[in-house]
Formats: sequence, structure tokens, C-alpha cells
Amino acid sequence: MHNQGKRLYIDFQQQSPRKFQNLKNKTQETEIQFDHYGIVQTRFENKIKLNIKEHIDQLFIILKSIKEDLKISRDDMNIIKEDLQKMESNQYKEEDRITKTVLQNINKQKYELKKQQHTTSIVYGSLNQQISSLQNDKIFIKDHSNQVELDTKLIENDIGFRRIYNI
Repeated sequence: MHNQGKRLYIDFQQQSPRKFQNLKNKTQETEIQFDHYGIVQTRFENKIKLNIKEHIDQLFIILKSIKEDLKISRDDMNIIKEDLQKMESNQYKEEDRITKTVLQNINKQKYELKKQQHTTSIVYGSLNQQISSLQNDKIFIKDHSNQVELDTKLIENDIGFRRIYNI
């Protein structure tokens, strides 16, 4: 006997399988409550007693049903594992795609920076040449300006004409 004068009885109808198969139990009695494996609890007064052989037979049926549910659960677990593996594979593919895209962008920017560096170095060299040329021109002009001034002083001395220059 179970708590509060209740006995365990077996439902002879087809059991309600796991939720993955979406099947329903055909009996809908208000007094009877079904558990997951078809064991029914009712009051002792409402049901007749089963003998031990029938209980054993029903237990084997329940055991068979539990094994079937276990097989269904394993199948569902395998399906879930496969789905998880597919999701992981898709995630890895997506990560690889993103990584490749980022690396391509980095390499592109690196190439552009090297190109700009080369252009800058050419412009820098050209500007250095121009600066050097201007400095040489400045020295040339300064030397020639000194030479012209010296020549002017010599000519003035030769002629006897002297001017004061403020340069």
C-alpha cells in the first residue's frame, strides 16, 4: 500500500511517450492521474487488486516502456549533439571568415601604408634635393655678391670714385 491508502495500479492503455514524439494518452479520466510511465494512483476503494504475476507482467511492460523512452532520449540526445556540432562548426566557419576578413583588411592597410611611406620617402628626397640646391644657390649668390662687391671696390679705387654702400 502507498501513502494515504492508495495502491499503485498499472494503466493498460498505450503509454504517453516522450514529448519529442508529440503523442497523447488516449484516456482522460478525472480521478486518475498518470505519471510519465503509465503508473496510476487511485483510491483503494475504486480499483480491484492485481495479483503478483500481473504486477510483475506490468512491471516488465513498464520496464520495456522505460527502455523505449531511454532509447528515444538517447536518439534525441544524439540529435542534439549533432545539432551542437553543426552549430560549433558554423561558429568556427564564421570565426574563420571574420578572421580572414580582418587579416585581409590589415594586409591591405599595411600595403597602403608601405605605398604611402614609399611616396613620402620620394617626396622627402626630392625636397631635400631642392633644399640642397637652394642652399648651393644661396652660397653661389653670396659668393658672387661678395665678388661683385670686391670688384666694385677695385673699380672705384682705380677710378678714384668712392661710394658708401649700406648692404
